[in-house]
Amino acid sequence: MSRRKVWGIEREILEMINQAARETYPREFVAAMRAEGGIIYELVLLPGSISSDYSATFPLFNLPIDFSVVGSVHSHPGPSNQPSGEDLHLFGSFGSTHIITCLPYDMRSWRCYDRSGRPVELEVV
Repeated sequence: MSRRKVWGIEREILEMINQAARETYPREFVAAMRAEGGIIYELVLLPGSISSDYSATFPLFNLPIDFSVVGSVHSHPGPSNQPSGEDLHLFGSFGSTHIITCLPYDMRSWRCYDRSGRPVELEVV
């Protein structure tokens, strides 16, 4: 069985995602993610991002022309990390790897999805 192009995330980045989600609660946190060697190692905060109590968006035209950008991450202000219809639209717009974290924003409250919204395993390294 071969690995996906993106198969892991650095623990430090996942902790940073959850910390940002806690700090922006009840608003959603949103960012893009950068990977190298199959491992997500950096968050990319985009100018023009908008966050509210029920959604978070960023203008895709502000994404850098950078093939190391592999997808998005955002938080949900409730206990569900399941993608909404809007999330699925974003997932299909760019990238192969998307993360949603939810309350209580810890190491067990996140989930990774592919561009079609199917759950995928992401190893924490």
